Amino acid sequence: MTPKAVLKAILATLVAAAVALYAGDFAWFEYRMRNARPKDPLETMTLYYATDVKGGKFEVFDDQPQTQTCVHSIFPHGGYQPCWRFSRSGIVRISLRMPPRRQPGGARQPAGLPTPQLWWPA
Repeated sequence: MTPKAVLKAILATLVAAAVALYAGDFAWFEYRMRNARPKDPLETMTLYYATDVKGGKFEVFDDQPQTQTCVHSIFPHGGYQPCWRFSRSGIVRISLRMPPRRQPGGARQPAGLPTPQLWWPA
């Protein structure tokens, strides 16, 4: 066998394995949806948002808890994200930092400084 044929065989095997894994996960999800028990296969999680503050710490906003429905599976199914993608602590860190602005020509400008205005004499 040529190296190109070996590479094609390996690639075909990997694609077939991925398709089989997804199909099996979907079949298991559908079976559990038809024979549902509490918290299986869907679960509702309570999440709290948190933002970074000075000193490497973060502040948790516990006054507005968010609920998210997730699915107990490897892949997303039925429009729900897998539960393993969420933090066990229930805290979702969000960033309130603004991305740095770019000056004309692509150079970065520190936040808080006014953007230079270009004018051309007529």
